[in-house]
Amino acid sequence: MNLRRTCRIAAVPLVLPLALAAVGCSAVHEETCDGGWPVSDPQTAVQGLLEAAESSDYEKACSVISLKLDDEAIEEHLTPLKSEMDSKQVTSSNFKMHKYERGGSAHFYNVYAEQPEMAIDIVVVNVGKGYRVAFGEE
Repeated sequence: MNLRRTCRIAAVPLVLPLALAAVGCSAVHEETCDGGWPVSDPQTAVQGLLEAAESSDYEKACSVISLKLDDEAIEEHLTPLKSEMDSKQVTSSNFKMHKYERGGSAHFYNVYAEQPEMAIDIVVVNVGKGYRVAFGEE
């Protein structure tokens, strides 16, 4: 057997896992709005979304949501969220979260200020090794 051929054959088991890992990482990034890494926990994802709604910050929203949305689509969903936050007195600094259900990678939360009966429903999904808000989905 040729030495070059032996080296190539030996390299396959070493290179293949690296290639698959790279494909897996890019697939996770393709699932996010901004192509970035997911945030570390559900509370950070929800807080980022609430802050984005308060300031109409589309880039901030895109950094914590799972779908790729353009500014118009983000605005279409941030505006009603901001109205709901105002009516239920929820802010990015006073919110509390209660997980009421989990289905697969989705975590369903009631987000509220002081009164749990006046909650905003938000879904957070596992993306890779972190979390993003399922936002802009019906």
